Amino acid sequence: MDLKLNQRAYELLNKTAEEFELRRIEYSVGVKKATVIDAGINAKFMQKKSFELGAKIADASMGCLGRTEIKNNALEITIPEKPAVAALSCQLAGWEIPIGSHKALGSGPARIPAKKPAKIIDKIGYFESPRKAALILETDHVPDKETCLKILEDTKAEELIIAAFKGNTDTGLINILARVVEVGIFRLNNLGYDTKKIICAEGSVPIPMIPVDAMFKGNDSIIYQGNVGIKVDTWDSALTDKAVSSSSPVYGKCFQDIFNDALGDFYRIDANIFSPAEISVVDGKGNKYHSGAARPIY
Repeated sequence: MDLKLNQRAYELLNKTAEEFELRRIEYSVGVKKATVIDAGINAKFMQKKSFELGAKIADASMGCLGRTEIKNNALEITIPEKPAVAALSCQLAGWEIPIGSHKALGSGPARIPAKKPAKIIDKIGYFESPRKAALILETDHVPDKETCLKILEDTKAEELIIAAFKGNTDTGLINILARVVEVGIFRLNNLGYDTKKIICAEGSVPIPMIPVDAMFKGNDSIIYQGNVGIKVDTWDSALTDKAVSSSSPVYGKCFQDIFNDALGDFYRIDANIFSPAEISVVDGKGNKYHSGAARPIY
C-alpha cells in the first residue's frame, strides 16, 4: 500500500511556507529541483507563531500520519494509524547529512526512499518511491546546492522540499517535544518489541516555560514529564517497567548534566534514559499495563 507520505508532507510544507511567508531558496539541475524553506535558521518569529510553525513541521516529519496540537502549555501528539511508520520510518532523526564541513540531522518521510538507516526502514517494511520527497533538517546552516542534489540522488526523487531550522529555537523545541511518542516507540524497538504490533499511539509533554537550550529543556520534559499511551495487538508485561526513563541509572539528573558527563557524546549516554516518564498500554484483549510517573524536572 502506497500511503504517499512524501507527497502529503511535501504539500503540507509547501502550504506552510506560503502561510508563514517563509523565505525559499531554490536549486535546480535539469529536471531535478530542490526548495529549502527557512523555518528558523535566519528567520525570526514571534513565539506563538514559531510554536505553530513547529507543530506543522512536526506533522510533516511524521509523514502526516500524526497530528501535533498545542493545548494548555503542553504538546499533544496523536498517531491514529501505523505509528511505527510515522515514528521510526519518518520522524526519527536517523539521517546525518553533510552541509559543507558541517553535519545536520534529517528526519521526515524522505528517509524512506533513501533507506536512512536501512536497518530501521527494512525492519518496519514500508517503502515508497516518490517523485516528490520531503525532509526536515535540524541545522545551523542553510543546505547548499550540493547537499540538496545528494539528497535528491539518495531518494531518487525529482523534486525535494526541505524545512530547515536551528535546534536551539522555538521551532526546534516544538520538534524535539513532538518526538515524545517516537522516543517511546524507539525505546520499545530497542527492547526487542515488534513495533508493528502498535495499532495507535498518543502522547503529551509540557512545553518548558523558558525555551532556551532547547535540546536540554526538551529532553528533560520528555524524560521527566512525557506521557505515552499505546494500543497494541499483543504485549509482553515484562517490558512495561523497562520502557520508561526511571529504568535508567542516570535518571534524576537534568539532561544537560547527563550530556556533559558523557563528554557531549550521545553514544556514551545510557540508552535507557531516552524514554518517556510514563507509559500506558492496552492490548488486544483489553488488558491494561502502566509504568512510571511524571515528576518535577528540577
